[in-house]
Amino acid sequence: MHSPNTLGSVKRALPALIVLLALAACGDDGGSSTSRAGLATTTTGAVPSPTTTAVTSTTGPPATTTTQPEPIPLDEVGELTIEPVGDRLPTPIFLTVRADDERLYVANQIGVIDSMTDSGEDLQVVLDLRDKVWFANERGLLGLAFHPSDPERMFVHYSRSGDYATMIEEYHLPVDAVAADPDPVRTILTHRQPAANHNGGMLAFGPDGYLYIALGDGGGGGDTYGNGQDPFTILGAILRIDVDGGEPFAIPDDNPFADGEDGAPEVWLWGLRNPWRFSFDGGAMWIADVGQGSWEEIDLVPPGRGGANLGWPILEGSHCFDGPESRCDDNDFISPVHEYSHEEGRCSVTGGYVYRGSDHPDLVGAYFFGDYCSGEIMVIRVGEGTVVDSRVFDVGIGTLTSFGVDHDGELYVTAGNGVYRIRAGT
Repeated sequence: MHSPNTLGSVKRALPALIVLLALAACGDDGGSSTSRAGLATTTTGAVPSPTTTAVTSTTGPPATTTTQPEPIPLDEVGELTIEPVGDRLPTPIFLTVRADDERLYVANQIGVIDSMTDSGEDLQVVLDLRDKVWFANERGLLGLAFHPSDPERMFVHYSRSGDYATMIEEYHLPVDAVAADPDPVRTILTHRQPAANHNGGMLAFGPDGYLYIALGDGGGGGDTYGNGQDPFTILGAILRIDVDGGEPFAIPDDNPFADGEDGAPEVWLWGLRNPWRFSFDGGAMWIADVGQGSWEEIDLVPPGRGGANLGWPILEGSHCFDGPESRCDDNDFISPVHEYSHEEGRCSVTGGYVYRGSDHPDLVGAYFFGDYCSGEIMVIRVGEGTVVDSRVFDVGIGTLTSFGVDHDGELYVTAGNGVYRIRAGT
């Protein structure tokens, strides 16, 4: 395996990015399935009606509570287009913003964080972690988040060079500075990974002010290491920690396993395979969990459901995968609100956001996500726990690695070596 510590050319960087999420859908460590089918939906779990908006966001516009008019059907919305914003980035894999700062921040899988204006100008290196990050296939710099009330605090999620451990670290980026201090403020979490794939990678602050961290099941294929249904491991889970209450962190008192008796204290949700991006809309949590070889799923976890089991590997999506039929029908699992199969070239889901911007009023309240292999952007509306409308937009973009949202709630995607703003036609 080549060294990740030299930037090299974009042509050398892109091959690892191209297999990043394709491998995430593998049946085995290193193989992939790309047979596919049209969108199918599963509609379970209680969520608010789309006509009522209760927004509490750390990454979008200020919280509001409004009543929206009944939206037009999605098939009457004009075609989506993507507008290039930045095309000089080596391996963009996530985009975010921080409070009191108009710039966009882009994490590149190779180990570099850049900032730029919303027109893609004035590209600046904020933090260069290439000496610490192992960049190959599904490993690398995978996540970035800013503290919601103290925006000089920057948190990163990466694979460590040498032993490939998952690292969560905090860095200091003064509001008026171009670059962050290259030395970390502290290490929040270190965890060894048993295989090269299924690292998760997302981290974000929730509306409660706690830091949420996504980790995959440890890799291989078919839950090789038995982590999916083990609440005592932090793998195959979404964690919830308090980075303000202790050193290196504290456990929130209302975490489901806070006392450690029934599970790891850090665990908030479990039974996940490879959660590739999650987001919040109000108190609800949207999770895109990459499937094994047949089904990709979107999970919608209502507020107050800490400790919920998402079902992997007993279930892949809503389908029995590795368990007795009695377990597959277990009502204790949160079933996906939406799923799609691996037909028509789809292979690996990329999670996004509920749209809360102002440029496209017909899409307010709709959840955006996509597929890495097909490059399609998919949109669903959910009401009373049911998908009430859906549409697939073929925008002609390949290797769709992530979505992002700016201060105004407008959406972006990262793909290939570029960042793109999503535009809706008329």
